[in-house]
Amino acid sequence: MKKYILGNWKMFKTASEIVSFCQIFNHLLNDDQKLTKTNTVIGIAPTYVGMAGFKTHNKTATMVMAQNTSAIVSGAYTSEVSYTQLKDLDVTMILLGHSEVRAHLHEDDQLINKKVLTLLKENMTPVLCIGETLQEFEHGQTKTILAKQLTINLESVDGALADHLIIAYEPIWAIGTGKTATTEIIGKTFLDIRDILNRLLGTHANKVSLLYGGSVNEKNAAEILKVKNVDGVLVGGASLDPQKFYQIIQSTPEYQKA
Repeated sequence: MKKYILGNWKMFKTASEIVSFCQIFNHLLNDDQKLTKTNTVIGIAPTYVGMAGFKTHNKTATMVMAQNTSAIVSGAYTSEVSYTQLKDLDVTMILLGHSEVRAHLHEDDQLINKKVLTLLKENMTPVLCIGETLQEFEHGQTKTILAKQLTINLESVDGALADHLIIAYEPIWAIGTGKTATTEIIGKTFLDIRDILNRLLGTHANKVSLLYGGSVNEKNAAEILKVKNVDGVLVGGASLDPQKFYQIIQSTPEYQKA
């Protein structure tokens, strides 16, 4: 199965900073012959205004991703960006349901479900983010919360399209806090997610790739990527630094064996 190392830049980096990042990143990846021996998908999601600049200056196989999209094709929707516009830029992978989007833009599970269905229908890949708050975690409600999110977010999803679907478990209490779930917590939670997906998607569930996100960095990535059922990581702050992000790419078990 593929390993995914994906970076979410959130609302960071100016045009000149993107150029500086790419100059270093291009050199690191293109000089690394071991990468060609691994089945690793690398992607970065800049802001909308940074996507074209990253596309221009990125000289590696790294995909440009989007941080969100509208489910509407076109119309009088000021400030929105449609999936058709993103597809025209060769963007095929889009983050959906990130906790910051749910909290700050007030996107609910039903809207996220509509976006998931739209992207899958268009042969695009939604990276669906799910996760629980610290209070929910401390009260042992993790599986219940994730089951509720996934049940609504994946309603009416055709299981035959499951190989185009990625689930990113990002415990809200570990995003940007410096706290990271232990490998034991990650392992148990990913077993729970697999159980939920089996119920929702049946035999197609094993085609869904599962990523972990939540203060992933160059120091903890290797241990996280060894955990059973973890198919990759979604990286926040550490993806802003080309050296640190490269070290995370080198952390995959496949790279270590190459």
